[in-house]
Amino acid sequence: MIQKLLRNPLFIAGSLLVFFFALVVIFGPRLSPHDPLKTDIRNILANPGRDYPLGTDNLGRCIFSRLIAGSRATLGTAITVEALILSMGTLIGVIAGYRGGVIDAVVLSIIDILLAFPSIILALVIAGILGSGLTNLMIAMVSVYWVEHARVARSISRSVREKEFVLSARASGSGPVRIICRHILPHVLPNMLVYGALNMASIIIGISSMSFIGLGVKPPVPEWGALLSEGRGYMRENPRMLIVTIACIMFSAACFQLLGESLRDALNPRTSHLR
Repeated sequence: MIQKLLRNPLFIAGSLLVFFFALVVIFGPRLSPHDPLKTDIRNILANPGRDYPLGTDNLGRCIFSRLIAGSRATLGTAITVEALILSMGTLIGVIAGYRGGVIDAVVLSIIDILLAFPSIILALVIAGILGSGLTNLMIAMVSVYWVEHARVARSISRSVREKEFVLSARASGSGPVRIICRHILPHVLPNMLVYGALNMASIIIGISSMSFIGLGVKPPVPEWGALLSEGRGYMRENPRMLIVTIACIMFSAACFQLLGESLRDALNPRTSHLR
């Protein structure tokens, strides 16, 4: 599988680009030429130059520095949210799929109820009730998006639990925890990682969307969705504020999509010709 991935140009491109964004998130403060929160009324809406690579915004703040700082809020939050969603959804889905019975019925009912509504709408409702703030935004998204991961993990677990090696382990006296850890999870996790990588695009866009309408970070903290909201009022005077921010959101989402598709093709070669 590793050799197949290394021969896949989508995997190489996606991995390198995701690694690049990771470096930006980690070393962002060192890469920023200016303080992203510092205002300068003498350089309001300045054009790109040596001091300001992408110009300045309506308060004279360096757009380039705010984009870099915003990557930590957007991508850092997205990775944290997806990690929580992946862990929660996989755990609940595996337990429900393996145990069956009442537990499975209850989990399946919750999944069906939550999936009956668009995930982003439910997340907006929860975030609106909790109020603005990055922590509340994360709670809202985790509370909603875990069900999709749980459904996938449950489906895989139900198919694996009837395999001969699981039945043999059960007959030999292995307990549920041992069977799940040694036999179920190794079959579930690779598929869940693929699903998680593909879902990152939705998480990034969802976080940016909620910040755009004021349910994310609080000003003046830079975040890509919040930067879009700030820049829309100056579309004519300085369209760069919108263009570069939109480019960052779409490009980062596309990188994770490339990575997820390459991992999916490696696990399921028969689906690669369908694209």
